[in-house]
Amino acid sequence: MYNLNQICDVHLEITSKCQARCPMCPRRIQGGPINPNFELNEISLETFKKWFPIEFIAQLRSLFMCGGLGDPIIAADTLEIFQYIRSINSKIILTMHTNGSARNKQWWIELAKTQVNITFGIDGLEDTHALYRVDTDYNQILKNAKTFIDAGGKAFWKFLAFKHNEHQIEECRHTSKDLGFEEFSVLHTGRYLNKQYQSLNIDGTPAHILYPTDTSLKIIKLIEAGAKFPVSSITCKAKAKNQIYVAADGKVTPCCWLNVSWKNPESPNRRNFEDQIGEHPTLHNNSLQEIFDSGYFEKIESTWVNKPLVECSQQCGNVDKAGIEWQV
Repeated sequence: MYNLNQICDVHLEITSKCQARCPMCPRRIQGGPINPNFELNEISLETFKKWFPIEFIAQLRSLFMCGGLGDPIIAADTLEIFQYIRSINSKIILTMHTNGSARNKQWWIELAKTQVNITFGIDGLEDTHALYRVDTDYNQILKNAKTFIDAGGKAFWKFLAFKHNEHQIEECRHTSKDLGFEEFSVLHTGRYLNKQYQSLNIDGTPAHILYPTDTSLKIIKLIEAGAKFPVSSITCKAKAKNQIYVAADGKVTPCCWLNVSWKNPESPNRRNFEDQIGEHPTLHNNSLQEIFDSGYFEKIESTWVNKPLVECSQQCGNVDKAGIEWQV
């Protein structure tokens, strides 16, 4: 599937820690209690240097920090790792996705100096943003974004749309222009339970309900109708980009969708992966070269012919998604 010397892009989850309680994030149960299958992990600068040889960093086209569980700005060494990468590879494209609700002014100024492009997840205005990005500070986020932009950083605003905030899309778009964001985009999600999503408090009691937009309802109907199954073939986005994903616990996969190790051991997608592939290899026990030499990636690709992994079918199966930008 891959040759290590041809890898161009790395998706890195530097930490599984986060101060937010987003209801649809798998780190918590509907934004409430911590997922019992979840572990706190973080990659230090020392560990990063051990896992990724200088010659490997030098060959990369891009490195993207975005957590499936955590937020990069919470990790202790995020800035130092970006600075280290930039010192080795002056041409690499560095990007990060964050809720933006942490760190001081000087940290954001230094981050801008490393030429990291930042996507801020901002889902509405002051009265609606934290209904999804629970425990984040809207005004602090805008302050951090403005500091970053004024220091020369390129920032992008990604708006996750719900019924409660979709009426604010245009106002947020104008706000993004006023603040100097490079781009404003809207994302819809199909991650609902019975066409709604109950947000929970930390103690597990009901908080508020998230309702889908009309576009999200179309996505839900596609999923319910089984529009994604069966797939005619798999076109792996990670393979096309020569990309790998490295989780905060050191597990390596082609993409973040295949990192199912944090899921309930009885979940269908985790059982499906482990039955066909086995355990994820980890950089705590193997070098990158050893993982590539093991045939692990080829084993994943071999499933695509007759019995694709569930996650591969869902994310990279060749089906009609009606041209909608969405996530499942």
